[in-house]
Amino acid sequence: MTADGNLRLPEEVGGEAADTAQVGKTSIVDRVEDALRERILSGSYAPGSRLVLARLAEEHEVSFIPVREALQRLESERLVRFELHRGARVTDISIADMRDIYETRVVLEQHAIRTAIPMATESQLARADRALDEMAAGFAAGLERQAFAAHQAFHFSLYEPAGSAWTMHSIGQLWASAERYVRLAVAVRPAPKLFVAEHREILDAVVGGDIEAAVESLTANLRTTERLLTENYESVPNRVD
Repeated sequence: MTADGNLRLPEEVGGEAADTAQVGKTSIVDRVEDALRERILSGSYAPGSRLVLARLAEEHEVSFIPVREALQRLESERLVRFELHRGARVTDISIADMRDIYETRVVLEQHAIRTAIPMATESQLARADRALDEMAAGFAAGLERQAFAAHQAFHFSLYEPAGSAWTMHSIGQLWASAERYVRLAVAVRPAPKLFVAEHREILDAVVGGDIEAAVESLTANLRTTERLLTENYESVPNRVD
């Protein structure tokens, strides 16, 4: 048992040669992945900074194996990049990358919400409403991570009735890549209440079955994030021009 109450697996006691497919191993990788992701999203690990395997393993009290696997997962989200003979680095912030992400998100999420609205059930709409309330409560309490988790849950609750696993997978990948930009954008918004109000407008249109209004509100929300980042881009540290 580790100091933080987590079960220490044979892999962590016996070294790198242990079976990486052991029962319980996934939870360790998940824990390390979540911790690394949060540090990247919060800026604790700055864009472009090196991610040294030995240092990360010591910091998270695990062996190299779960750290390496967590970094590989984050590479698929484009939060981390591997360089030949140089190890891993946090992906740079790029205005061109941000615009590319949002152009693709607009297309996919417009399609998802158009398809989902006629198929949404009352329970699914209620789940979106609860997520919106949780998002508002999180921002009001200064619980940023909780608010952003609820923010994603809100959007995904609206898209899931479309019933397309590939669409949801693609949107999920884009959300993971966009999260740093989302947080930067919220930092320059006039007030969290306005951010929540934009999403309330989307939900009202969905509940009312107004597909065009929902698409318009959703698109405006995504474009607002893109515009705010663009307008404030000169103040963003560690960017790539």
